Amino acid sequence: MTDNNEHSKTKLLIVEDDLHIAKLLERFLVSEGFHVEHCDNGYDAAEKIKKTMPEVVILDMLLPGKDGIEICREVRPFYQKGILMLTAQDDDLNETMALNSGIDDYLTKPVRPHVLLAHINALLRRLNAEPPKTTVQVQDLVISKDNRTVLRGESAVTLSDSEFELLWLLALQAGETVKRDDLFLMLRGKPYDGIDRSIDMRVSVLRKALQKNNPENEYIKTLRHKGYILLK
Repeated sequence: MTDNNEHSKTKLLIVEDDLHIAKLLERFLVSEGFHVEHCDNGYDAAEKIKKTMPEVVILDMLLPGKDGIEICREVRPFYQKGILMLTAQDDDLNETMALNSGIDDYLTKPVRPHVLLAHINALLRRLNAEPPKTTVQVQDLVISKDNRTVLRGESAVTLSDSEFELLWLLALQAGETVKRDDLFLMLRGKPYDGIDRSIDMRVSVLRKALQKNNPENEYIKTLRHKGYILLK
């Protein structure tokens, strides 16, 4: 059993018409510290989700009124948290349809309680994870991955696609040494052979581009036999 305090403010909604199964799930999840609510039909499910906005919905496939896939499609425009489908429908077609409709996870009944708990926790971790960085500022440079631009104040720094990819990898670890072998693998898709100097040449071109309007500033430092650092 997990620490109840871990889930003390985490709200779950069980949408399940089998009251026996719903009660068993609710009893177990409450014992794990979750706040649990229940809806027993497909007619009211969307409104219940909108009203309670749980962190995770545990959604049956076959329900009176509307099935789980219909409900998922109905709520996705306003509900972006987790939906875990728990169903007796054990076939690839239903699982594929469910996942394509916006379901985050799919489990078939009967499911062991601690397996269900592990899936809920994994889903919560994904939902609560920090989104990947899309903009990084290093010294006087603002590097944007979305539109692949580098700005120094109001001025754009012109880089080729390959130079931008190199800069982005260095920027994600600014202030830390990035090994040449790692850069070679990430940018060339194969291990460094000890001979190819293409990454070194790309670093040299990138360094010159960054220093073009600020020649006295050091952006990239080379550590002999180790790698490169984009200085913070």
